[in-house]
Amino acid sequence: MREDDIISVLESIGLNKNESIVYIDLIRTGKSSALDISKRVGIQRSNTYDILEKLIKKGIITQTTEDERKIFYPVKPSDLLNYHKQKEGELKEIIPELEKVQNKPREEIKVSVSNGLTSVKNILMHLLDCGDELYIHGTPKDAMEMLGGFLYEFHKERARKKILLRRIHGIDSMKRVKEIDKIGYAESKYLPSYNSRISTNICGNKVVIILWDAPTSAIVIESKAVADAYRNDFIMLWNEAINMSKTVD
Repeated sequence: MREDDIISVLESIGLNKNESIVYIDLIRTGKSSALDISKRVGIQRSNTYDILEKLIKKGIITQTTEDERKIFYPVKPSDLLNYHKQKEGELKEIIPELEKVQNKPREEIKVSVSNGLTSVKNILMHLLDCGDELYIHGTPKDAMEMLGGFLYEFHKERARKKILLRRIHGIDSMKRVKEIDKIGYAESKYLPSYNSRISTNICGNKVVIILWDAPTSAIVIESKAVADAYRNDFIMLWNEAINMSKTVD
Protein backbone atom coordinates (compact mmCIF):
# COMPACT_ATOMS: atom_id res chain seq x y z
CA MET A 1 0.00 0.00 0.00
CA ARG A 2 1.33 3.43 -0.92
CA GLU A 3 1.94 6.03 1.79
CA ASP A 4 -0.71 8.27 0.23
CA ASP A 5 -3.24 5.47 0.74
CA ILE A 6 -2.21 5.09 4.39
CA ILE A 7 -2.57 8.84 4.90
CA SER A 8 -6.05 8.73 3.33
CA VAL A 9 -7.14 6.05 5.82
CA LEU A 10 -5.69 7.98 8.77
CA GLU A 11 -7.52 11.09 7.58
CA SER A 12 -10.76 9.10 7.48
CA ILE A 13 -10.50 8.42 11.24
CA GLY A 14 -9.87 12.06 12.16
CA LEU A 15 -6.19 12.88 11.60
CA ASN A 16 -5.33 15.67 9.19
CA LYS A 17 -2.63 15.22 6.55
CA ASN A 18 0.26 16.71 8.57
CA GLU A 19 -0.73 14.74 11.68
CA SER A 20 -0.71 11.57 9.57
CA ILE A 21 2.71 12.42 8.13
CA VAL A 22 4.21 13.03 11.59
CA TYR A 23 2.69 9.83 13.01
CA ILE A 24 4.02 7.72 10.10
CA ASP A 25 7.47 9.29 10.57
CA LEU A 26 7.43 8.32 14.26
CA ILE A 27 6.35 4.76 13.37
CA ARG A 28 9.41 4.52 11.11
CA THR A 29 11.88 5.95 13.63
CA GLY A 30 10.37 4.56 16.85
CA LYS A 31 11.07 7.78 18.78
CA SER A 32 12.25 11.28 17.97
CA SER A 33 12.56 14.90 19.03
CA ALA A 34 10.39 17.57 17.45
CA LEU A 35 13.45 19.11 15.76
CA ASP A 36 14.44 15.86 14.09
CA ILE A 37 10.86 15.20 12.98
CA SER A 38 10.68 18.71 11.54
CA LYS A 39 13.84 18.15 9.49
CA ARG A 40 12.72 14.77 8.15
CA VAL A 41 9.15 15.70 7.12
CA GLY A 42 9.85 19.29 6.05
CA ILE A 43 7.41 20.98 8.44
CA GLN A 44 8.49 24.06 10.42
CA ARG A 45 9.55 23.28 13.98
CA SER A 46 6.86 25.47 15.59
CA ASN A 47 4.17 23.80 13.50
CA THR A 48 5.60 20.38 14.31
CA TYR A 49 5.20 21.11 18.05
CA ASP A 50 1.56 22.07 17.47
CA ILE A 51 0.97 18.85 15.56
CA LEU A 52 2.62 16.76 18.27
CA GLU A 53 0.47 18.40 20.97
CA LYS A 54 -2.67 17.54 19.00
CA LEU A 55 -1.51 13.94 18.54
CA ILE A 56 -0.86 13.65 22.28
CA LYS A 57 -4.41 14.88 23.03
CA LYS A 58 -5.78 12.32 20.61
CA GLY A 59 -3.78 9.55 22.30
CA ILE A 60 -1.87 8.81 19.09
CA ILE A 61 1.59 9.51 20.55
CA THR A 62 3.17 9.85 24.01
CA GLN A 63 5.90 12.13 25.34
CA THR A 64 8.82 11.62 27.70
CA THR A 65 12.06 13.43 28.59
CA GLU A 66 15.52 12.08 27.79
CA ASP A 67 18.69 14.06 28.52
CA GLU A 68 16.50 17.13 29.15
CA ARG A 69 14.97 16.81 25.68
CA LYS A 70 11.35 16.10 24.86
CA ILE A 71 11.11 12.81 23.03
CA PHE A 72 7.96 11.56 21.32
CA TYR A 73 6.83 7.95 20.82
CA PRO A 74 4.00 6.64 18.62
CA VAL A 75 1.35 4.27 19.92
CA LYS A 76 1.35 0.83 18.34
CA PRO A 77 -0.47 0.74 15.02
CA SER A 78 -2.97 -1.76 16.49
CA ASP A 79 -3.87 0.82 19.17
CA LEU A 80 -5.31 3.01 16.43
CA LEU A 81 -8.36 0.73 16.57
CA ASN A 82 -8.97 1.89 20.15
CA TYR A 83 -8.80 5.50 18.98
CA HIS A 84 -11.29 4.72 16.22
CA LYS A 85 -13.65 3.00 18.69
CA GLN A 86 -13.39 6.02 21.01
CA LYS A 87 -14.36 8.35 18.15
CA GLU A 88 -17.23 6.03 17.24
CA GLY A 89 -18.44 6.08 20.86
CA GLU A 90 -18.29 9.86 20.97
CA LEU A 91 -20.24 10.04 17.73
CA LYS A 92 -22.96 7.75 19.11
CA GLU A 93 -23.31 10.04 22.12
CA ILE A 94 -24.01 13.14 20.02
CA ILE A 95 -26.31 11.50 17.43
CA PRO A 96 -29.45 11.82 19.66
CA GLU A 97 -28.72 15.54 20.16
CA LEU A 98 -28.20 16.05 16.43
CA GLU A 99 -31.50 14.29 15.70
CA LYS A 100 -33.30 16.63 18.12
CA VAL A 101 -32.22 19.70 16.16
CA GLN A 102 -32.46 18.09 12.72
CA ASN A 103 -34.70 20.01 10.34
CA LYS A 104 -36.86 17.13 9.15
CA PRO A 105 -39.10 17.71 6.14
CA ARG A 106 -42.77 17.53 7.03
CA GLU A 107 -44.58 14.51 5.69
CA GLU A 108 -46.89 15.26 2.81
CA ILE A 109 -50.42 14.03 3.53
CA LYS A 110 -52.44 12.99 0.49
CA VAL A 111 -56.23 12.98 0.73
CA SER A 112 -58.68 11.99 -2.01
CA VAL A 113 -62.46 11.46 -2.13
CA SER A 114 -64.28 9.07 -4.46
CA ASN A 115 -68.01 8.43 -4.93
CA GLY A 116 -69.87 5.36 -6.05
CA LEU A 117 -69.79 1.67 -5.21
CA THR A 118 -67.50 0.84 -8.15
CA SER A 119 -64.90 3.33 -6.95
CA VAL A 120 -65.13 1.95 -3.42
CA LYS A 121 -64.50 -1.59 -4.70
CA ASN A 122 -61.44 -0.45 -6.66
CA ILE A 123 -60.05 1.40 -3.65
CA LEU A 124 -60.50 -1.65 -1.41
CA MET A 125 -58.78 -3.93 -3.90
CA HIS A 126 -55.83 -1.54 -4.23
CA LEU A 127 -55.58 -1.46 -0.45
CA LEU A 128 -54.21 -4.99 -0.65
CA ASP A 129 -51.14 -3.64 -2.46
CA CYS A 130 -49.79 -2.38 0.88
CA GLY A 131 -48.78 -5.94 1.81
CA ASP A 132 -49.25 -5.19 5.52
CA GLU A 133 -51.80 -6.34 8.08
CA LEU A 134 -55.29 -5.02 7.41
CA TYR A 135 -57.41 -3.55 10.20
CA ILE A 136 -61.14 -2.94 9.68
CA HIS A 137 -63.87 -1.78 12.00
CA GLY A 138 -67.36 -0.43 11.54
CA THR A 139 -68.65 -2.28 8.45
CA PRO A 140 -72.48 -2.46 8.78
CA LYS A 141 -74.45 -5.57 7.80
CA ASP A 142 -76.14 -4.00 4.77
CA ALA A 143 -72.76 -2.79 3.47
CA MET A 144 -71.65 -6.41 3.32
CA GLU A 145 -74.81 -7.17 1.37
CA MET A 146 -74.15 -4.24 -0.99
CA LEU A 147 -70.70 -5.57 -1.79
CA GLY A 148 -72.09 -9.05 -2.35
CA GLY A 149 -69.85 -11.42 -4.29
CA PHE A 150 -67.07 -8.82 -4.46
CA LEU A 151 -66.53 -9.20 -0.73
CA TYR A 152 -65.60 -12.87 -1.10
CA GLU A 153 -63.33 -12.17 -4.08
CA PHE A 154 -61.63 -9.44 -2.04
CA HIS A 155 -60.95 -11.77 0.87
CA LYS A 156 -59.82 -14.61 -1.38
CA GLU A 157 -57.25 -12.24 -2.91
CA ARG A 158 -56.26 -11.03 0.56
CA ALA A 159 -55.75 -14.62 1.76
CA ARG A 160 -53.81 -15.46 -1.41
CA LYS A 161 -51.44 -12.57 -0.59
CA LYS A 162 -51.29 -13.83 3.02
CA ILE A 163 -52.45 -10.49 4.40
CA LEU A 164 -53.76 -10.94 7.93
CA LEU A 165 -57.14 -9.30 8.60
CA ARG A 166 -58.19 -8.10 12.02
CA ARG A 167 -61.75 -6.87 12.18
CA ILE A 168 -64.11 -5.49 14.80
CA HIS A 169 -67.86 -5.45 14.13
CA GLY A 170 -71.28 -5.62 15.75
CA ILE A 171 -73.16 -8.74 16.77
CA ASP A 172 -75.54 -8.46 13.80
CA SER A 173 -72.70 -9.23 11.35
CA MET A 174 -71.48 -12.33 13.15
CA LYS A 175 -72.80 -14.95 10.71
CA ARG A 176 -71.37 -13.28 7.59
CA VAL A 177 -68.06 -12.58 9.30
CA LYS A 178 -67.64 -16.22 10.35
CA GLU A 179 -68.11 -17.26 6.71
CA ILE A 180 -65.42 -14.84 5.58
CA ASP A 181 -63.06 -15.89 8.35
CA LYS A 182 -63.13 -19.44 6.98
CA ILE A 183 -61.30 -18.11 3.89
CA GLY A 184 -58.23 -17.71 6.08
CA TYR A 185 -55.74 -15.22 7.53
CA ALA A 186 -58.47 -13.49 9.55
CA GLU A 187 -59.27 -12.73 13.17
CA SER A 188 -62.54 -11.14 14.30
CA LYS A 189 -63.79 -9.67 17.56
CA TYR A 190 -67.27 -8.55 18.47
CA LEU A 191 -68.60 -5.54 20.30
CA PRO A 192 -72.32 -6.21 20.96
CA SER A 193 -73.21 -2.53 21.13
CA TYR A 194 -71.06 -1.58 18.15
CA ASN A 195 -73.07 0.12 15.40
CA SER A 196 -71.62 2.40 12.75
CA ARG A 197 -72.51 3.52 9.23
CA ILE A 198 -68.85 4.29 8.57
CA SER A 199 -66.11 1.69 8.15
CA THR A 200 -62.44 2.40 8.71
CA ASN A 201 -59.78 0.38 6.89
CA ILE A 202 -56.09 0.71 7.79
CA CYS A 203 -53.23 -0.89 5.91
CA GLY A 204 -49.62 0.28 5.72
CA ASN A 205 -49.60 4.07 5.30
CA LYS A 206 -53.19 4.20 4.05
CA VAL A 207 -56.48 4.87 5.80
CA VAL A 208 -59.69 4.31 3.83
CA ILE A 209 -62.86 5.66 5.42
CA ILE A 210 -66.05 4.46 3.71
CA LEU A 211 -69.41 6.18 4.17
CA TRP A 212 -72.11 3.63 3.38
CA ASP A 213 -75.13 5.95 3.23
CA ALA A 214 -76.06 7.11 -0.29
CA PRO A 215 -74.10 8.11 -2.14
CA THR A 216 -71.52 5.56 -1.08
CA SER A 217 -68.16 7.32 -0.92
CA ALA A 218 -64.61 6.75 0.26
CA ILE A 219 -61.99 9.06 1.74
CA VAL A 220 -58.42 7.88 1.21
CA ILE A 221 -55.67 9.31 3.43
CA GLU A 222 -52.04 8.49 2.67
CA SER A 223 -49.83 9.33 5.64
CA LYS A 224 -47.71 7.21 7.98
CA ALA A 225 -48.48 9.44 10.96
CA VAL A 226 -52.24 9.37 10.34
CA ALA A 227 -52.26 5.62 9.66
CA ASP A 228 -50.28 4.96 12.86
CA ALA A 229 -52.77 7.04 14.87
CA TYR A 230 -55.76 5.16 13.44
CA ARG A 231 -53.97 1.86 14.03
CA ASN A 232 -53.41 2.74 17.68
CA ASP A 233 -57.10 3.57 18.08
CA PHE A 234 -58.00 0.23 16.51
CA ILE A 235 -55.73 -1.64 18.93
CA MET A 236 -57.47 0.01 21.89
CA LEU A 237 -60.85 -1.10 20.53
CA TRP A 238 -59.43 -4.56 19.78
CA ASN A 239 -58.25 -4.97 23.37
CA GLU A 240 -61.66 -3.92 24.64
CA ALA A 241 -63.39 -6.36 22.27
CA ILE A 242 -61.29 -9.29 23.49
CA ASN A 243 -62.95 -9.12 26.90
CA MET A 244 -66.44 -8.36 25.65
CA SER A 245 -66.35 -11.18 23.08
CA LYS A 246 -66.29 -13.72 25.90
CA THR A 247 -69.91 -12.88 26.63
CA VAL A 248 -70.79 -13.69 23.00
CA ASP A 249 -68.97 -17.04 22.55
